[in-house]
Formats: sequence, C-alpha cells, structure tokens
Amino acid sequence: MVTETGFLMLSENSKTRLSLKDWVRHFLPLLRPFRRDLFLAGVAMALGATLSVFRPWPLKVVIDLVISHKRHSRVPFIGPWLEHAALSNQQILYGSCIAIILIALLSGALTYCFTRLLGDAAQRFVFALRGNLFAHMQRLSLHFHDRQRTGDLTTRLTADIQGIQDLLTNGAILMGTNGVQLLGMLVLMFWLDWRFALAALSVVPLLFLTTFRYTRRIKLSVRQARKSTGMMAALAHEALASIRIVQGLAQEDQLDERFEAKSESYLQAYLETVRYQARVGPLADLVASLGMAIVIWYGATRVLSGKLTTGDVVIFFAYVTNFYRPLRSLGRSSYLFNRASVGAERIVEVMNVQSELAERKNARPAPRLRGEIGFRNVSFEYEPGQRVLSQVHLLIAPGEKLAIVGATGAGKSTVASLVPRFYDPTEGAVTIDGVGSLEYSLQSLREQISLVLQESLLFSGTIRENIAFGRPDATDEQVAAAARTANAAGFIEALPRGYDTVVTERATSLSGGQKQRIAIARAVLRDAPILILDEPTTGLDAVAERTVMDALERAVAGRTAFIIAHRLTSIHLADRIIVFDGGRIVEEGTHAELLKRNGKYANLFRLQTFTGRKRDLIVAG
Repeated sequence: MVTETGFLMLSENSKTRLSLKDWVRHFLPLLRPFRRDLFLAGVAMALGATLSVFRPWPLKVVIDLVISHKRHSRVPFIGPWLEHAALSNQQILYGSCIAIILIALLSGALTYCFTRLLGDAAQRFVFALRGNLFAHMQRLSLHFHDRQRTGDLTTRLTADIQGIQDLLTNGAILMGTNGVQLLGMLVLMFWLDWRFALAALSVVPLLFLTTFRYTRRIKLSVRQARKSTGMMAALAHEALASIRIVQGLAQEDQLDERFEAKSESYLQAYLETVRYQARVGPLADLVASLGMAIVIWYGATRVLSGKLTTGDVVIFFAYVTNFYRPLRSLGRSSYLFNRASVGAERIVEVMNVQSELAERKNARPAPRLRGEIGFRNVSFEYEPGQRVLSQVHLLIAPGEKLAIVGATGAGKSTVASLVPRFYDPTEGAVTIDGVGSLEYSLQSLREQISLVLQESLLFSGTIRENIAFGRPDATDEQVAAAARTANAAGFIEALPRGYDTVVTERATSLSGGQKQRIAIARAVLRDAPILILDEPTTGLDAVAERTVMDALERAVAGRTAFIIAHRLTSIHLADRIIVFDGGRIVEEGTHAELLKRNGKYANLFRLQTFTGRKRDLIVAG
C-alpha cells in the first residue's frame, strides 16, 4: 500500500513502474463495460488489415495470366478455381479490377466500424477514468493536498489522461492494423516461396533494431518532459492565482525567469525526444532500401531461372516496400505507448495513495447531531515528532459558543480541523454526542458541519449557486432567507442581476465583506448543528467587520460554534474562551474571568486594544 508520505517520494524520484496488478486494479474494471465494443472493433480491425494484405494480388493475377500468359498463378483460396475456370483474359482483367474495388470498399467499411467503436469506447473509458481520479483526489486528506502542487495534480487530470486517450484512439489502431498486416504479409511471403521470403526479410532484424532501439530513451525523455509539465503548470497556477501580489510588487520579471527555467527543462526533454525520433526515419529508410535491392536482385534471378513468376516478384516487392510503413507506424505507436505509460504511472501514483482518513468498515451514518463535542487527551502531529497539539482535554456542550484564541501557530485552527475530520488525532479521540467521530461515516458527519473560513472561497457561478453550494436542493426562498440572515440580501438585490449575478474567478468584483457575508449565508442555509468560524473577520475594515459580526451573531444562534479568533473583536459571541499556547490549553473561562487572571488572554487583549487605539490615533492625526 502506498502511503501519502510514500507518494511524495515517488513523485520526487519519478520511479513508479506499473505492474500487471496495477493495470488490472485501476484500468481493467473501467474497460469491462465496453468489452463487446472492443471485441467487435478487434474483429473488424483484423479483417480490415487482412483485406489490405490482399491489395496487390489482383495485380499479380493480371500480370501472370493476362500479360505474361502463364497457365496458372498461385493465389490463396481461389488458385485452383482460376486454373480450371474457362475465363478469357478480358474476364480475368475485369474480375481483377472489381476485386480491387471490393477490397477497398470492404476495407473502408471495416475501418469505419473499428474506428467508431474504438473511439467511442476510448472516450467513455477516459471519461470514467478522469471522473474516478478527480473523485479520488477530492477524498484524499488535507495532509496530502497540503504537500502537493495544484498545477501538477491538474496535469495528471488533463495531459496524462490525454496521453492514454491518444493511445487508445490512435495507438491501438496503429498497433492492431499494422501488426496484423505484418503477420499476414509474412505468412503469404513464406507460402509463395520460403527461400525468397528469407532473402527479402534478411534485413528485418536490422530494421526492428533501428526502429525500436530508442524506445527506452524516448520513454525516459517523455517521463522527464511530463514531470516538467507538471512543475510548469504548478508555477503558472500559483503565479496567476496570485497575480495581484505579483503585479503589486512588480515581480513579473522574477516569475518570468522562474517559468522560463521550468519551461527550459520541458523543452530540452521534448527536444531530446524529437532527436531520437528524427534518427529513426532515415536509418529505417536506408535499411528498407537495402531490403528492396535484395528483392529486385534475387527476384530477377529466380524469374529468369523460371522458379518464380513476374507476379510473384511484384508481390514480394510490394510487401517489402510496405513492410517499412507498418514498422514505422509501430515506431510511432511506441511513442504513444511510452507517453501513455508515463501518464498511467503518474495517475496510478495518485490512485494508490490511501487517505489517512479511511472509514471503518462498521462506520454508521450519523443521526441528527445535538452538537456536544469532546476532546479526550488529543495530541496531533503534522510531521512525526513535531507535536502541534498535546494532551488536549475539552468538552463543549450542545449549543455552546466556544472561542479559541492564542498566538499564530498555537494550534487554534488544528483543533477545529479535527471536528470535521480534516485530520485524525495522532493520540486520543474526538467525540460527538458522546460517540467517537470515527464511528460515523465521513460523509454523514461532514453534512452536519458548516464552515466560514478566513478566506472567503467562492466558486465560479452565480451568487445563488454559491449560497446553495452546501445544499443544492434549496429553494429560491430558502436562499433568500439565508442571505437576509447573513446581512447579504441588501447588496445582492441591488446588483443588476441580483442572485443571478455571476461571480468572477476569485470573486474580484465583490468586496471582502460581501464575499464573507455570502459565505455566512452558505453556512446558514446548510442548517448544520455545528458551525466553525475560522477567523471570519480578518482583513475587514471596521464597517464591514460590524456588518459581518451582526450576521455571525444570527448565524451561531442555536448551534454549537467554534470561533477561532486572532482578533478578539468576535469574542463577545462566545459563552466560553479557551487560550492555546504551544499546543496546550493554558487558560479557560469567560472574558471577564480571564481578564481578572491577568494571564495570556489579558496580555493579548491589552496588546490588541493598544494597537487598535494607536491605529485610530494615527488615522485621526
């Protein structure tokens, strides 16, 4: 089993190799629904390739029986019939012309069939694979996503899967048709004259060696190029997502240089691939020309000695000439295979990652929760040996509003993240309504928890869709009611399209307070018994903060609420306050009680009060 830490090592070293078990486990189940189409496509492909092998035979019949006036011509299946049938030269000529047309028509029809069947199956397979990969990525723990580049994961969803799609739609056809053609030509050449066949094929081992000697090097180059693509996509994603800070600090040149460095690695890897492929063509041409020279010399001597007919030599010449084309096509398909193989390796890397949050087999759906939350001697480590929480013991009553304060890095957000099981404790247990959180299914647990984060994350879509994101079946009236509770209805209804206003990427058309109120409306509409507020007023001005605080006061009513507060302005919502320091609870009580103790909380409160007053004096001055 590949752990999430193991995945990181695989990604960095890029040494994953696909075993037969990996192929069967991850890809075969997705192909099973299309086994009938794949079988029919394979049959049509084999028949079409076999027919194409017989394309030069009508010409051989014309040369031997019509032009050279031979008494017989060795032809598969119909040879004896041709010898005994009383056919005139004109009839043989017309029959050969009709045969050429029929072979072309049948080959075309079969090509259409297998191209359509294989293309449909490939597209649907890739559709299912992409959906499975995306679903798997979404369900991996935050521990995994915290350590991965989003751009690289996106590349696995797009470019790597595209490589598999190209192999199925193009590579399979190239390998299937050309493989059958090569086999058919070999069989007929040996059937006509095995000595001539050996002479004609004497250069084939050299042709194979020339065509495929660079396969391993091409695969290594493709693997390096794909790795560079992921790094380049990750950098581009980070830069474009942070374009305001990039332009604000005038650091476009710095990111240009970094992007160029990543792009240079990608360029060099693909240039190496191009160089390897460019060497194959001329060398294969030279070897194929040598083979044709042998055919002409040996065939002419055999014809002059009466051992072969002119038509036989034409067949050999056509086959040796065409031998190069399938081999070169197979060479191209080897590149497609290498590209798809590398993509499959990178996909399997992710699919083999097992989330640390795997559900227990006997996990049950959570009933409607009352909201009692307990921490029983909970300790937590993001990295082994580096404790973030240590022996946290805490009980929150149903409907209680608990504020969590402390310095940056004290463990405030980590405590709240254990409730919806973004992470599981390293030691101890988190209980909800007296039952261990691991006893509930993850989906049913999270359905009863709402979040309002420090960064208001809105999705592309309308304001209505963003508010209803946690409850897609909500009616327009319920969406509007949630917006009113969150103090968002006023500005939403003032927009030209109201709730149908489209939110731009990163919601730059909305102010921070407006985005936060939409996020609060989303949490209210969800109607969950547990609400987590992670520094929801950070970065807001005084007016926006007051509006948001009014909305939060209504949002927490009747719910168990975690209020993670860096700024202490939201403390008045809390029934109780706990103070974290170094991953431990060092103080606990109400606002007034903690001020009387003159401890950590009192120091934080005085510091923020003094800072706020100083800022007000500066503004007033």
